[in-house]
Amino acid sequence: MATAAPAVEEDWLRRGARALWSRAPWVLAASAPVLAVAVATGWLSGGRLLVAVPAAGVAGAPVLVALAIVAQRLVLDGEVRARDLRGPGWAPAVGAFWAATAAVTLTLAAFEVYGRTESAAALVPALAGCVVAAYAVALAPAAVALLLDRPDAPWRRVWVVALLAAARRPVPVLGGWVAAALLGWLGLRLQVLLLVVPGIAAVVLVSAAWTALAGLGVTPSRHTSQD
Repeated sequence: MATAAPAVEEDWLRRGARALWSRAPWVLAASAPVLAVAVATGWLSGGRLLVAVPAAGVAGAPVLVALAIVAQRLVLDGEVRARDLRGPGWAPAVGAFWAATAAVTLTLAAFEVYGRTESAAALVPALAGCVVAAYAVALAPAAVALLLDRPDAPWRRVWVVALLAAARRPVPVLGGWVAAALLGWLGLRLQVLLLVVPGIAAVVLVSAAWTALAGLGVTPSRHTSQD
């Protein structure tokens, strides 16, 4: 993977935030399908997490990939083009979302079994699932960012690199998710903001991912420099 000295690290969050305003139509267009999937799965599932999570993860993966592509291009290039949405990274990025969805779904199922049986033996896989699911969700932004940038990279290596980056620089990874959660909370309080929250959160998470990856010397294979 491409490397660069720490001295030339980019301020990814600043780049993405600067592009958000000038490319607001792209942010709105990418956010709307995500909101539609969230509302539809929440309504169809009746609020049951064990149903809503796999349904949203499976059905929503393609629109989440589209959102991730828009965020990635805003962060790296400050520009989005229609042809970017037809890149070769779609399939592996969808797979990464499905992997995280599977980890969370299996964990919820394990807790469902424990809740019904109250067996100590059923608690072990539930707790183990929590660890796996937490890692899968935390590492998903970095894995997706890498897969979109390097669609031919071996899947296992991508997740290992994402794990090492998070271990080396946990603050951007955790900070990105905290910021995304706060944006979601703010959107629920001021619902007019829900139209842009997915796009802004995606930019924050992609920026955090590349900041963490920079700790390993991993840089994007292509992006436009900005002064």
